[in-house]
Amino acid sequence: MKTKTKDILRIRDLALSFDTEEGEVEALDGVAFSIKNSSVSGLIGETGCGKSVTGLTILGLLDENARIKRGEIIYKRENLLTKKEEELEREIRGKEIAMIFQDPGSSLNPVFTVENQITESIKMYRNAGAKGNKEIAIEQLERVKLPDAANLLKRYPHELSGGMKQRVMIAMMLACNPSLLIADEPTTALDVSIQAQFINVLRELQSDLGTSILYITHDLAVISEICNSVSVMYAGRIVEDLPVETLFNDPIHPYTKKLVYSVPGVKTKLEDLEEIPGSVPRLINPPAGCRFHPRCDKAKAICSQETPNPVSVEPDHCVACHLISDRGGKQ
Repeated sequence: MKTKTKDILRIRDLALSFDTEEGEVEALDGVAFSIKNSSVSGLIGETGCGKSVTGLTILGLLDENARIKRGEIIYKRENLLTKKEEELEREIRGKEIAMIFQDPGSSLNPVFTVENQITESIKMYRNAGAKGNKEIAIEQLERVKLPDAANLLKRYPHELSGGMKQRVMIAMMLACNPSLLIADEPTTALDVSIQAQFINVLRELQSDLGTSILYITHDLAVISEICNSVSVMYAGRIVEDLPVETLFNDPIHPYTKKLVYSVPGVKTKLEDLEEIPGSVPRLINPPAGCRFHPRCDKAKAICSQETPNPVSVEPDHCVACHLISDRGGKQ
């Protein structure tokens, strides 16, 4: 009998807001999804839906005006939201969970060499002495397919291309052997050919090391290339959780369908393209009920009145939509 894959991270009913001069921004409201061990999970949605905030919340990298209202982030049976800043710094960040940000140019310090920056992270958790740290750094650069790694250590960020900087960032993040890697739109600043190389490197590393990955993006093509499962986010809520194959073959939530049919793909021809009218609402006084209802052409009266609860329609497929009549049923 096949044993079920365990979750390395599970987010439960996470609600977070930001206090601003204009009012309370309800950035996350009841967010819930999980990441299976040794898998790649995607988090997709339009800009402003709360994807990056979710990634930052996992690591506790929030501004002072952020307020966690409720919820849990369970990582290896521990609730990260109960940990103090010193504990997160000492036990979690880098050592257990690492994060790659959108712009590698702003993440690398321009006044330090590649060697300085990679070995600094190694010293925190794997200190093997000056010679050993350098050997680990070279090994990590070679692992991400960067040529002439020994000489690359002597170079500064401004001497590297965007694709090389992003690979250096991966090398830095993986140098301490984290169990979970959060990649926050890491290919946004890269051209298409370099993006493809980056995805191939990340996919090979995940296969070789068994690292779990949360891949945050709005790019469906990237999702199709690297992810096993996907959580679709809209206006601070998860509206659908599903395997990546189902995302393209049988999405249910109206927002998910609009996303899939808003860009050309294998099964989406130019004449099939649809637009999503309007834009993501401001999360100061967001719409009542389902937050997508003002843009949904299938909305019913209940959609503007009650928040839909997630319903399981298939194994590993949940949808939060009033159009689901009964468990497993569609309208």
